[in-house]
Amino acid sequence: MRFALVGDIHAAFAKADALVRRHVGPVDAIFSVGDAEPNRTVADSLGVGGPAKHRKVGDFPGYAAGHRTMSAPVHFIGGNHEPWPALDAQGPGEWAPGFHFLGRSGVTQVAGLQVAFLSGIYSRHFSDPQEPPPITPERLKEYGYFTRPHVERLLDQAQGKRIDLLITHEWPSGLSYLHHGRIPVGRDDIRALTDLLAPQVHVCGHMHAPFRERVGATQVICLSQVLKGADAVAALELAPDGTLAEVPLAGSGAAPVSR
Repeated sequence: MRFALVGDIHAAFAKADALVRRHVGPVDAIFSVGDAEPNRTVADSLGVGGPAKHRKVGDFPGYAAGHRTMSAPVHFIGGNHEPWPALDAQGPGEWAPGFHFLGRSGVTQVAGLQVAFLSGIYSRHFSDPQEPPPITPERLKEYGYFTRPHVERLLDQAQGKRIDLLITHEWPSGLSYLHHGRIPVGRDDIRALTDLLAPQVHVCGHMHAPFRERVGATQVICLSQVLKGADAVAALELAPDGTLAEVPLAGSGAAPVSR
């Protein structure tokens, strides 16, 4: 079986699917690492946190209406730029035809893979409390943060399970990548998931930078954003023995930086 991993889509779904078709080929499922911005309507887009200039409807309404289709079912988590009020109100499940929202955190089976996932990004003001404070329309940005209960739910559901794929929006800490050649990136909370769950593959986005590094038995795959081209996609194959591994893309040019 073959799967596509897609970095931050930012409402450019037709571009994302074109990259999958060109560089990955036929797949059984597409996994999105968050900041997909699947806004079905203008009302959905108004729930995206951050400056208004970053809120966009994009081409998703055509997919939501069934007028357009992706090349395979899409399973997505949330990043920090999502229509979170609408996503939370509806909850995990079918978001639109061919699009499945995995949820805030947990473990699920997708096309033969055991998939663990954590939506959102870290904030020291919001991620630590056992009980997150209530969120009001004036605090939309905070919808995009994960909390300690989200992490605990994921770890609880993962107990005793072999995790094939871990999907997070944030990078794990401790990688050799330096942003702008000098700034370490990643979060300890995410690295703890990599270490504890030891998935075969851990994929993330958020930084809009392509990078690869092995962490123990785990291949960490960091993806760019869709508007930057082939660096925003990766291909995985599941072998008959259960081994999940990245395979080369077709016609992608230079390989991403790796260690």
